[in-house]
Amino acid sequence: MTEPIRIELPTLYGMKSVNAYLFLDPEPVLIDCGEKTDASWEALKTALAAHNLAVKDIKKIIITHAHVDHIGMAGRIVEESGAEVWVNEYCYDWAVNTEAMWKQRMEMMEKHILGEIPAEGGANFKKMVLPFMNAVMNAWDILPAEKVHSFPMEGTLNFGGTDWQIIYAPGHTNMQTCFYQKEKKWLIGADMLLSITPTPVIEFRLDDPTERQKGLAEMLQSFDKMKALEIDTVFPGHYEPFGNHRRLIEAQVRRIHMRKDATYELIKDGKHRFYELFDVLYTNRMNMPGMSMLRGYLDLLIDENRIEERIEDGYTAYHLV
Repeated sequence: MTEPIRIELPTLYGMKSVNAYLFLDPEPVLIDCGEKTDASWEALKTALAAHNLAVKDIKKIIITHAHVDHIGMAGRIVEESGAEVWVNEYCYDWAVNTEAMWKQRMEMMEKHILGEIPAEGGANFKKMVLPFMNAVMNAWDILPAEKVHSFPMEGTLNFGGTDWQIIYAPGHTNMQTCFYQKEKKWLIGADMLLSITPTPVIEFRLDDPTERQKGLAEMLQSFDKMKALEIDTVFPGHYEPFGNHRRLIEAQVRRIHMRKDATYELIKDGKHRFYELFDVLYTNRMNMPGMSMLRGYLDLLIDENRIEERIEDGYTAYHLV
C-alpha cells in the first residue's frame, strides 16, 4: 500500500488550490477532482501523465463532499473515462440534482443572511453572491445518475488496495466524509482538518430543509471525533499534508471560542444586530465565510444560554440573557 499521491488543482476561490488524491493500484482511483475549468483539466492531465496515466484510465472517483471544488470536474472525467462516481448518501442529490439543491441553499442564505442586513447591505450581498453562484454552476457538471453510486455514512470503502474507515464529519458541511486508514494512521481529511480553520457553510438541515443547520456547533463535535483518532498524516482537501493534528485542532478551537467571546462582549457593549457585529468583527470584508462564522458564534452563545434572540423592528436582535 502506497501513500496517496497529492494532485494540486487550481481553484476559482480563495484557497489557492484544492487537492485531489490519486491511488494507482489495483486500479486508478481519484479522491475528489477539482472544478470544471480548463486550468484544472490541464493540471489533472499533467499530474496523471507523470504516472503514465491519462484521464481515460481513471476507473473510479470518490467524493468526500459535494462542493464545487471537490466534485465539479467529475462529469468531464466521466465523459472521458466512463469512471464510476461514488458519493456518500447525503451527497447523492447534490451530484444528480445540483441546481435544485443550490436553490434550497440560496433560500436558506437569503433567510439567515439577507434577513439580518438592512436593504443597502442586502443589495451589496446579492451583488457578491449572484456572481459567485453563477461561477459555481459553470464549474460544476450535473452527473449522469447511472454513473453515480452512494455509500453509507459509516463502514468501510476499499481503494488503494486496502480498507478505509468512513468517518462522518459534519461542520464545514453536513454531508462531509473523511477516510481513515487505521494501520498506516492516515486520514484523508477533506475540509475537516486544514491548516486554517474550516468555515461552516450556511445550509439547510438534512432532516428539515426549512431549518438551518448549526454548522459551527457540529464542527466542534467533529473536532472531538478527529482528536480521538491516532493519525500520523492528514491528507487535507487544501494545502500540504501535515501531522500533529491534535495541536492544530486545539489551536483552532481556542480561536473559535476567543471569537465567540469577542462577539459576546460586543453584544454586551450594545451591538445587537447581526450587521453591527459583523461590521466590527470583519471590517471592510463583506464575505460569506465571515458571515457563516458569525452565525456560528451566535449559535454557540445561544446554546450556552448566554444570549437570546428577539425580533425588533423586523430584524433579529441579540441580547444578554
